[in-house]
Amino acid sequence: MRNFMLLLLLALAGCTSVDDRQGAPGHLVSSSTAVPPLALRIDSRFEAVEPLRFPIEDLTDAERRIFIDADQRGTIRRMVIVQFEKVKPGSSFRFVFPSKPPRVLGASIYRAGAFAYDDERAAREQPRKEPGLTRSHLQALGYRPARIWNVARLARVSDPDGMSEVIVFYMENADALHVDGLVGTDEDGDLVLDAASAERLFSALASVVHIESG
Repeated sequence: MRNFMLLLLLALAGCTSVDDRQGAPGHLVSSSTAVPPLALRIDSRFEAVEPLRFPIEDLTDAERRIFIDADQRGTIRRMVIVQFEKVKPGSSFRFVFPSKPPRVLGASIYRAGAFAYDDERAAREQPRKEPGLTRSHLQALGYRPARIWNVARLARVSDPDGMSEVIVFYMENADALHVDGLVGTDEDGDLVLDAASAERLFSALASVVHIESG
């Protein structure tokens, strides 16, 4: 029943979909409106949870497809989030940013970054934005998100007019690495990871997010 309701919600959403067929090698997240069209298959070791949809101020509408790898207590060890964001009708906002530093995923070039951040603090400071809404969503589903995540992030403008973007996050629980919190963060509260750590994260992303198109 849970899978049926999830598929029904996705069908109603129209522009994106998740393939959660029994026995499939993963979960397919696709967008036919992205340029080029996007299809990502997430490794089957991750569980697809209910999508999260929310507005970001009066500018855009966001939709998050969330896949988690958790232990028996519900503590999340790893997580993949694919976020689609669209400009609200009537808004003058546009997605405009260069693909720098660049990283290739499939046929597209993304803006790449790798960092650690304090999700618990971010959720407390931004309860009605991505950090707070995502953390509350996962907790309501019975999961225990990390306080601190190590993150590999890829983002690109996904249409020629700047009306949409797609972001792919690969996240690992980093609580054991930062018992006393983050030190040396930037103005956004993020700790930029060294080159070796960043490459390891992006390699991990590539091993669990498989490109079918885009």
